[in-house]
Amino acid sequence: MYRNNRLITHCLSAALTLALASVWLAGCAETKQPWRSAPMGKEVAGSGFLGGLYSKMSEGKEGESLLVYRNPKIENQASFAQYTKILLAPVQIYAGPGSKLPEVPQEQRETIAKAFYAQLYDKLSKDYEMVTQPGPNTFHMQVAIVDADESGGWTEGISYLPMPVGVPGVKLVLVQLKDKSTGKPPFAGEVTIEGKYMDAQTGEVLAATLDRRVGARKPIIGLFQKKTYDTWHDVDEAMRYWAEKVQYRFCQRRGGTDCVAPTE
Repeated sequence: MYRNNRLITHCLSAALTLALASVWLAGCAETKQPWRSAPMGKEVAGSGFLGGLYSKMSEGKEGESLLVYRNPKIENQASFAQYTKILLAPVQIYAGPGSKLPEVPQEQRETIAKAFYAQLYDKLSKDYEMVTQPGPNTFHMQVAIVDADESGGWTEGISYLPMPVGVPGVKLVLVQLKDKSTGKPPFAGEVTIEGKYMDAQTGEVLAATLDRRVGARKPIIGLFQKKTYDTWHDVDEAMRYWAEKVQYRFCQRRGGTDCVAPTE
């Protein structure tokens, strides 16, 4: 009887643990913007894709891209709302100094660029007429992936295993220190993009952005998730987030009342 009670208690405890892990996992972000104040963090500098716009850019506020530029001409809601069409150029691969993109096979680079274009087109086409030629009331959007790196895959998966010896919690502290000192969790993937949108008729730049996202550290259940071992999952999720973010920001800027914030 005593053994049966212990077995029941063990089963209930295991079930509760799994349930809590599932809830925890559901609330976890897939990617995040790196810590802006990380003392040993990677310096995100311009790749050259945005030409002379870098000198006009400033650090974004909380929730915005790392660097942003906005033309005062479209700060007014009515001025922004007059644009009802989008000419979306193919996403480019534009490796800047220190970029790891040249190490990525050409086929993979093309796949990443096409996937990001598809994400942007899918989200923006819900609210705008997508066109292939310049015209009135049209944004001309140009986006480039300037850096990208895979996650650790199996190395990341193994990193979720508890330390066999040592003081409990030491591993968690070390991971957090790595994250806050470098801005990126260990074994996480990352991707940096630059983009601008212009008036399609005049070519005047209306806004520009530079942003970077890195994979977020998962709870221990990440050890058992298939996506942990997909080394490009963090990059895919970052691109999905950015596409949703552009749709959300554009909705806000034109005064929409049904804007849906992106899920991280």
